[in-house]
Amino acid sequence: MKKLFAIFAIVALALVGCDKDSDGTGGDVSAVNGQWHITEWNGESPEFDVYINFDSGKFEIYQQVWSLDYKLFKGTYKVSGEIITGTYEDGSLWASGYKFAVNDGKLTMYSQEDQSITSVYEKCTIPDEVIAEATTATRSSEVVPFL
Repeated sequence: MKKLFAIFAIVALALVGCDKDSDGTGGDVSAVNGQWHITEWNGESPEFDVYINFDSGKFEIYQQVWSLDYKLFKGTYKVSGEIITGTYEDGSLWASGYKFAVNDGKLTMYSQEDQSITSVYEKCTIPDEVIAEATTATRSSEVVPFL
């Protein structure tokens, strides 16, 4: 159960934006702009797979978590200082806000919940096969978003 919660927290961390925050806080969403692949979760290699695309206040999460297929979740995000928050297309919020840092092609996200979860992503190009599978998968769609 703890691993499942941690996985959700990691995905949420991955949902960082790309443009200046329009709410006047000055959050620089461009710091997280790009495509990212999870490489570390709480100091270990994850037993699941997550790709995140942050683009000008919008995100796409391609996750293979609790599923045989990759699933796609979309939404919007905001950056306020060093904290990123997000909302899925259905209006539900990420499980947490995340403090983040970008250094040397790595995005590190820290859950702001009581039980802190740390996830590390490396800059990448999301494989076409992952995108295709996430947009055409026919298996069960009862999958919970990672973040």
